Amino acid sequence: MLYIKEDAPLFIVMFEFVVKDGFEEQFLASWPKATQGIYLFKGSLGSRLHRDKDGAFIAYAQWPNEETYRKAADIEMSAEYELHRQNMRDSLNLESTRTLHEMEVEIDYLHRREFDV
Repeated sequence: MLYIKEDAPLFIVMFEFVVKDGFEEQFLASWPKATQGIYLFKGSLGSRLHRDKDGAFIAYAQWPNEETYRKAADIEMSAEYELHRQNMRDSLNLESTRTLHEMEVEIDYLHRREFDV
């Protein structure tokens, strides 16, 4: 199914995560659970984590709209998911981690599936 902007005003945020030396395993272990919590509690549509050719971690997060993304910061997750989120944050150099892009979707042709929780 093809989604056009008028039908599904999706909002996308791209991040570059800079992982502290020696913390890659912790980051990779906590990122999926932190992302799952954001999906379950904050209303995201999920995310993909990539590693570029230079080794940088780039995440592509989908949201139903910009408003849901902006309000998500005020929503607390369960203690379990907050712990995963904190473990992920503890593995990052937060000063260098950054938001690369915030974008509206013009045409969406990605297949969607739900998390196996």
